[in-house]
Amino acid sequence: MNVVICPRELAHSRERFEPTHMVSLQDPGTHVASLRPTWVTPENHLISYFLDEHDPASPDAPSWGAIQGVIDWLTPRCGPGSVNRFLIHCNAGMGRSPAVGFLVWAIHLGPGREVEAYQRMLWSCVRPFIAPNPAVVELADQILGREGALCRPLSRWVESAPWARRPR
Repeated sequence: MNVVICPRELAHSRERFEPTHMVSLQDPGTHVASLRPTWVTPENHLISYFLDEHDPASPDAPSWGAIQGVIDWLTPRCGPGSVNRFLIHCNAGMGRSPAVGFLVWAIHLGPGREVEAYQRMLWSCVRPFIAPNPAVVELADQILGREGALCRPLSRWVESAPWARRPR
């Protein structure tokens, strides 16, 4: 399996990476008619709408339903043994898409390998400065029953990255 995490502006870059699957994380109300490149089939393209709000108490935070939908779509496509190539993007490639990239690797590797999944997510990012959305990770941790295992690598990373967005 392979994953590339990038901003929307690079989502159609086919020269270096030919994805078999695409995940587009967009703001509600975004026009997405030209979002899917011609080489990705409609059934292999997930578009999910939620904001990059980090505070889970905010009314604009990602919802349980949105993250459950992402996980439901990903699970059969990126489980153990998957050889699919995922391109995951949001507007900037810094918040939502790294968080969902982390979920892809966590589902692929399975429980107990969350630190490795987090490292693979970091290696998958095109941008060097990211801030994975903690609200997405917290909801996914609950949905997947990981009992905090998905949240711990993110918390350690936030503490070590002096420029990272801090929870309010």
